[in-house]
Amino acid sequence: MSRSIWKTFAALAISALLASPVAQAQSTAPITLLVGYSAGGSADLAARIIAPEIASRLGRTVVVENATGASGMIALQKLINGAADTNTIYYGGFDTVAVPMTNAKVSVDWETSTAPASRTTTTSMAVVVPSQSAHQDLAALIAAAKAAPETVSYGSPGIGSAQHLLGELISQRAGVKFLHAPYRGGAQVTNDLLAGVLDSAVLTLSTALPLAKEGKIRVLAISGPDRAAQLPDVPTLSELPGFDGLTFPLWQGVFAKAGSPDDFVAALDKAIAEALATPDVEKRYADAGFAASPLSSGAFKAFIKTQAETYKSIIDSAKIVVE
Repeated sequence: MSRSIWKTFAALAISALLASPVAQAQSTAPITLLVGYSAGGSADLAARIIAPEIASRLGRTVVVENATGASGMIALQKLINGAADTNTIYYGGFDTVAVPMTNAKVSVDWETSTAPASRTTTTSMAVVVPSQSAHQDLAALIAAAKAAPETVSYGSPGIGSAQHLLGELISQRAGVKFLHAPYRGGAQVTNDLLAGVLDSAVLTLSTALPLAKEGKIRVLAISGPDRAAQLPDVPTLSELPGFDGLTFPLWQGVFAKAGSPDDFVAALDKAIAEALATPDVEKRYADAGFAASPLSSGAFKAFIKTQAETYKSIIDSAKIVVE
């Protein structure tokens, strides 16, 4: 066989190798981790904890990029519009699933457009009142709402937010009508709650913890399946009469684009599971108000589907629409 023919075969073999999923998964190119919210926020913090852990285990640089806007959908759309390769991944959670359910202008389907790699964290939301409130527990707050429908307010960071959905779910279970006060962000909710403008609010646990520690708010209940170590005397919703089995965790995880190489998704899954098993990463997440809660790719997808059913039920019942 002539040398030129050998060269042709060699070139074709190299091209095939470079195009294969295995070669792509073993790439040394930097990975962009898209986050849909601004630097310094809880999603950004959680992403920046896991990014270097993925990098060290895959042997590739991981760069966090804040593609903000549209409740996280700008970042998700950027993932979907890109190539199904190993160079771009996305850090998402509740909004990834719920926003398209409430906003007809967002035509994104997580199930067909993404490849869930691994869940990273879960956290609770907290039902809170100002420290000077007369309501000592959730039962008292609900009793006030029953006595005067649509006058007892609860603040959330916006229509269709997880906090809004939890408020509606509590209203439905308790058979009461709270007055929902949507804001354009969590900081404004906190300010008005502390000022006494709001009767109550639904906050993320990470936001509520320092305020509770300072004695500025009273936490009535949390939405996760377990009590918070930092608030051992505060019950979960599922412990309270009328709320048996009710859990509504916030969650976050890493996604690749649908069609990305299977071995790359598997490598991400393995790297994240290993990282979350280390005491250092577990502590850093706990200090930020999160629980390290790994779920492998298949289990993560099944979990999201179950959550999606819950979100859809609340959204349809409460007729929640974002214009």
